[in-house]
Amino acid sequence: EVLADYGRPTLAAQPVVDLTTGAVAGYELLARFGGPEAPAPDVWFRNADHLGLATALTTRVLAHAAALRPQLPPDTFLAVNIEPHLLSDPAVVHALHALPSLDRIVIELTGHTPVRDDRALHTAVDRIRQAGGQVAVDDAGTGYAGLRQLINVRPDIVKIDRDLITNIDTDPIRRGAVGLLSDLVCRMDAKVLAEGVETHGELQVLASLGVPLAQGWLLAAPGPPWSRPTPAVVDMLRRVNRQAGMTEQMAPLVRACVTVDRSVWCASNVPPPNADQRHTVVVDHHGQPVGIVAREARGARYLAPAMTVSESSTPIEVARRAMARASCHRGVPLICVDARGRSIGVIDVSELIDAAIQSADRQSTAAR
Repeated sequence: EVLADYGRPTLAAQPVVDLTTGAVAGYELLARFGGPEAPAPDVWFRNADHLGLATALTTRVLAHAAALRPQLPPDTFLAVNIEPHLLSDPAVVHALHALPSLDRIVIELTGHTPVRDDRALHTAVDRIRQAGGQVAVDDAGTGYAGLRQLINVRPDIVKIDRDLITNIDTDPIRRGAVGLLSDLVCRMDAKVLAEGVETHGELQVLASLGVPLAQGWLLAAPGPPWSRPTPAVVDMLRRVNRQAGMTEQMAPLVRACVTVDRSVWCASNVPPPNADQRHTVVVDHHGQPVGIVAREARGARYLAPAMTVSESSTPIEVARRAMARASCHRGVPLICVDARGRSIGVIDVSELIDAAIQSADRQSTAAR
């Protein structure tokens, strides 16, 4: 009955909020099937899978999402949930890659069903990234979205399930679990997104743990595109940030750089003439960094892996991630990117460490 009506399901968009600024970083699309006592969306998709209709339902949602993307506000992403085993389905592949690119699209891999073919999943994830998209793992810490999937997929965003967020302000075990997950995600050079934030106490703990992104009814409810947090919510975030010492950001540390296309670098391995004065960032055809030109101890240049951070990240959070890199790359500058993942400058590691130490000193003084 739903599939016979092209207007169903309808889509609501819930803002994903940057906790350091109160700005909307992106929107998650949520399917709505209507009816006063309609089952939750995951029940619909699980039953559709049982009936052999999951592909048709998923491609319908993707078609509606594609129609919304041109209206997406600047500097935000659009997240769509897909079961991992459907990523290699020919109809889903066609629906995804019929778009000119997946720029600003985040594919959320849900944890409702087990991954049946790791190799097929890796191939699908690689193809999404090659098309300019990003990958998130939903419901981390519960269901099938365990450590194995996190390590295998190496997502760009890890969404911590609301079961771990609810009452985190009164439960030290939940607080410790989220802290451990956050540390692991930082080592993977990914971002943490906390789901289901509903109380001021939960928000305060997440801010103190350095969680950069969150969504939940406290911040903004799902609704018609494109809703934003109210001024009262933004003011609340500012107060929480002051209490948690998260107001310091990376923007003052960003320095100018030179960018060069990957094809040019691979063809010559010769940086631009002014590269001695500025760092050189190598980008792909979407403008997203793939590496930064570094020097070996003997002076030879090589392409070091890109570690990207946002302007709204905090020095302490970024310093932890930077020091989790392989020892040979810990001195390589970091690349600051905008919401679309494009390079806007580099951050010197020594300046970063100085800023992190000063931030920690100020937090310690405030706590005393």
